[in-house]
Amino acid sequence: MPMFPRILSSTAGRSRGGSSADFQSAVSPTSSRLHGRIHNTFRSKRRLQIGNLRHSRLEICATILLAVFVLGPRASEAAWQLAWSDEFNVTSIATTNWTYDTGNGFYAGSTWISGWGNNELEYYTSRTNNVYVSGGLLHIAALQESYSGFNYTSGRIKTTGLFTQQYGRFEFRAKLPSGTGTWPAIWMLPQNSTYGGWPNNGEIDIMENKGTSTTQVGGTIHFGGANGNDVYFTQNYTLPSGGSVTNFHLYALEWTSNSITWSVDGTIYEVQTNWWSNVGTSTNTYPYPAPFNQPFYILLNLAIGGNFLGNPSTNTINSGTTFPAEMQVDYVRAYVQVPYTNAPDAPANLTASPGNGKVFLTWTASTNGATAYNIKRSNTNGGPFAIIGSAAGNTYTDTTANNCSTYYYTVSATNSFGESTNSNQATASLGSYALAVNSGGGAIGQFVADTDFSGGTQASPSSAIIDSSAVTAPAPQSVYQSERYGNFTYTFTGLTSGLAYKVRLHFAEIYWSSPGQREFNVFINGAEVLTNFDIVAVTGAENRATVREFSVTPTAGQIAIQYSTVVDNAKSSGIEILLQRPSSPMATNNGPIYAGSTLNLTASTVVGASYSWTGPNGFTSSTQNPSITNAGVNASGSYAVTATIAGCASLPDTTAASINPAPVIAIQHSGTNLILTWPAGVLQSATNAAGPWTSVANANSPYTNGPVQPAQFYRLRVSP
Repeated sequence: MPMFPRILSSTAGRSRGGSSADFQSAVSPTSSRLHGRIHNTFRSKRRLQIGNLRHSRLEICATILLAVFVLGPRASEAAWQLAWSDEFNVTSIATTNWTYDTGNGFYAGSTWISGWGNNELEYYTSRTNNVYVSGGLLHIAALQESYSGFNYTSGRIKTTGLFTQQYGRFEFRAKLPSGTGTWPAIWMLPQNSTYGGWPNNGEIDIMENKGTSTTQVGGTIHFGGANGNDVYFTQNYTLPSGGSVTNFHLYALEWTSNSITWSVDGTIYEVQTNWWSNVGTSTNTYPYPAPFNQPFYILLNLAIGGNFLGNPSTNTINSGTTFPAEMQVDYVRAYVQVPYTNAPDAPANLTASPGNGKVFLTWTASTNGATAYNIKRSNTNGGPFAIIGSAAGNTYTDTTANNCSTYYYTVSATNSFGESTNSNQATASLGSYALAVNSGGGAIGQFVADTDFSGGTQASPSSAIIDSSAVTAPAPQSVYQSERYGNFTYTFTGLTSGLAYKVRLHFAEIYWSSPGQREFNVFINGAEVLTNFDIVAVTGAENRATVREFSVTPTAGQIAIQYSTVVDNAKSSGIEILLQRPSSPMATNNGPIYAGSTLNLTASTVVGASYSWTGPNGFTSSTQNPSITNAGVNASGSYAVTATIAGCASLPDTTAASINPAPVIAIQHSGTNLILTWPAGVLQSATNAAGPWTSVANANSPYTNGPVQPAQFYRLRVSP
């Protein structure tokens, strides 16, 4: 938050006044580390540090747009260890942590610099009206009041002389006010004048916001150019899905010896790796890594008005801002790096969710220094697993999966010290894709253009970016950007009765922004599945996607989905109907049996399925329960059966059949008697080899009986 008014100029010397939002400039030749297109997207607001101040400055604002953001040493080589914090869990400001800036400016030598060098309109006080702790939060409140000749009061606190740190991670969980004149800031200045005054000595803006832009914050570094010019690199971040700075967010800065990284809620949006500091007319008095190689202290403040906001008038501020306006801070934490010495722990809680030719994987990240993750897949339960890809974060989409297939996944974490063990195994079975409809929109991906509906109105598509990060297996963006609204029904026919289909209803609110503005009911085949459904209440914001899933059995071969208005208009973004991969039928047989008997194979019923059996000696059958009559011992072995629905086969189930050689009767003479022994079966006798045969009553092996006929024949009957 530089403390002087600025003269903006391109390198050609053309000056501009007011906002620099469209200012573009090439970096001067002295800044040889910079590259790429450079432009000012978010004017920083910081104050000057006292000493060697100049009244005339040329400032060059540059934003380096990086195609890839890297985590740097934080993730690869070190863990963060808490070094200092204020949780604001007491009843007053901790004087061991914070001091106050008061007034509306400062002396630079004998020169009074009003408005903190930025034409700010507030008067900072140390009163509890403006800065206080309550409810576990720090409150910095801006008030509209007459005080010491000013129309506004507010607060600004800092850790100078109490806490400084060179390098580390700095976290702030905070919510910001909105309004035409509010300018909240979280920033850092160096404790000592190592490289002279501002801007040569450096400044780090962790977060600053224009109160009229409740969806955007910015991060900036300032350092010195020749002739006292302020060079600053900056980048904006827009909160996803209509998020607002008026809600709590985690603003963080990670500062190492060779990079400075900004993030919001864990999302990195800016990385700076080049800077320098000059004095006088010199072009490179203090090369990189100066000036960001010295201890800095923390400042928190809420300004009113000023150059950064375009100098709104008092009347404009009063009509566009509700006072008191507050910045609330839940905690401030500073961490230092502690080097890792081991490979990371294994990731946990791996889940796999099937889509259309895709599998969506998520897991809990390793907690001690993973720089990347190996994604492994197998077609066999338990592996072996082969690496199919890698990820820097804790999600991955396998786009090489095939429908009607089952896959087994595991994930490992890696860093420079090695690889972790594997995570838990997760399984995904992909079925056949029945259909997908883009409600109110055209064909995209697997979604066909809007069809099979009656009633309702097609809405004009939205161009807003839809946040689908909370959705497993999300639809393409354009599905959530379109809608059919009103009272309407989709009727899908030609489905198989008795089968369980997965119905996925896609929603994103692209018109309303608050809960209660749209509510509706949804019925599937007459059964109410959603009651007073409110998309914003469910997702928490406009332009944020959600999906509701249901298992539905078609009635008379159809699924009808009815949308009924409660408040405003019912709506649909998209509909998917998936036929899941059939479950495997359970295979059994009647063995063990003896050769010559009938082998019966049995498969449990899978509704709507056809069956396919395979077995020894080229055996095949499409019968659910096939039989092999007069089976020989060569019919022994493993039989497998699959169930197929809509061209999608289940995983096979197997059964092992045992066919023993036919049993043999052993006959011995004992005097006039016969002694018969046999291993199994029912003993039968006849007086003629051609029969008739009758079962011998109560005959158990060994069986003794005297012959009663000149010729006696015996045989065994085995079942079946």
